[in-house]
Amino acid sequence: MLKKLNDNNFKGFIEDSFYSAIGFYCPSTQNLNKMIDVIQQFSETHGNISCGTMDITGQSIPDEYGIGKDETPIVVVFKQGNPFKAITDLSIKNISDAITPPGKNITLQ
Repeated sequence: MLKKLNDNNFKGFIEDSFYSAIGFYCPSTQNLNKMIDVIQQFSETHGNISCGTMDITGQSIPDEYGIGKDETPIVVVFKQGNPFKAITDLSIKNISDAITPPGKNITLQ
């Protein structure tokens, strides 16, 4: 299940999981529905990763990561509360590969 994030609940959300994937968007962004579909499907197949979306309108958190309207939609993978990888080519595989690169055999927490 995707969590809707804002400035108030963002920090606690990314710090509560080892990995989290957040889709940042602006309502007028092209490909918004694709990003939401991809992150929704990812969350259903990767239950151990916290997933959420954040409308950047009126929020200050996206500015801290250099995410403006022109950079959306974008999915950022966080590891232990820190930005780890940004994905602009939106696919379940690309999000998964950001967490476990191809050829690596590690156990996700």
